[in-house]
Amino acid sequence: MIQGWQMFKVRVKYRGQLAALTGAAEETLEASTVEELVRALGKRHGREAERQSRAMLITVNGESILLLGGYKTALQDGDVAGFFPLCAGG
Repeated sequence: MIQGWQMFKVRVKYRGQLAALTGAAEETLEASTVEELVRALGKRHGREAERQSRAMLITVNGESILLLGGYKTALQDGDVAGFFPLCAGG
């Protein structure tokens, strides 16, 4: 954490394989950006959980981080982050 930055409590929802790896559908983690959130997830649940999380659609308050600031997206207390498996069909 960079000195002077504040960590925020973020509600995290897991779906698919990540829910199985973490053993939870939901939990609270502390982070100030999505990148820190992913690292905190890895620290708590292991390298494979972090790797899986990076291969998923990540949302903050229902909006894809691709439409926000990517992994640099700032988080605030009470935000809800979601990790969803990518699906394809035809």
